[in-house]
Amino acid sequence: MPVGARAGLLEAAAEEGLLVIEDNPYGFFAREPGARPTLKALDGRRQVIHLGSFAKTCFPGARLGYVVADQRVLAPDGRSTLLADELAKLKSMTTVNTPALSQAVIGGMLLRSDCRLREANAPARAHYAANLDVLLRELERHFPPAERDRLGVSWNEPAGGFFAVLHVPFTADEQAMERCAREHGVLWTPMAPFYPAGGGERRLRLSISALSGRQIETGVARLAEFVRAEAH
Repeated sequence: MPVGARAGLLEAAAEEGLLVIEDNPYGFFAREPGARPTLKALDGRRQVIHLGSFAKTCFPGARLGYVVADQRVLAPDGRSTLLADELAKLKSMTTVNTPALSQAVIGGMLLRSDCRLREANAPARAHYAANLDVLLRELERHFPPAERDRLGVSWNEPAGGFFAVLHVPFTADEQAMERCAREHGVLWTPMAPFYPAGGGERRLRLSISALSGRQIETGVARLAEFVRAEAH
């Protein structure tokens, strides 16, 4: 999202009196190099709660994240505290303590990279960006516009990260995923579980994080065969 659009979003939220939750685990993995300001960086009214994760930038197994919540909140007795402090209390009551070993691993990685994770993740960003370009190119090649319209196939074009979401003309559930894996050798993730209130039944997620360009090319070709077979 361009800077102007982000600023406009914050203006609209302010007019409605809304807090904005910015979930940004893939912020360092844009397809184009260079930093983009987060909504929190543009936030002059303390209206953005920023969520981040070290699982993508450092080590998935550590399962560590963070929150920037500098809003003031009032306790029932009238005391004014930071939202971050109240969230920390809730977390401590829910999970007791974050594992010390996980904190040590992430802390060591931060120290080793001089706390500059953008630079530390530059090789991974380039890998994900190249793979995402291959995925989008192959989807275009195997589903030309006329066939997309006929089948009812579409997809998003992410500005970063390592996922794309494909809309298909059939129910993309666990049974369909099993058929695709068994008959075509391709795995994907059903999107319906990501819609708590319902929806996403005809959407599936494609991941390119741990693949080579050649594997993506082969996978999209096989996936196209599966989509055509399911559509008919």
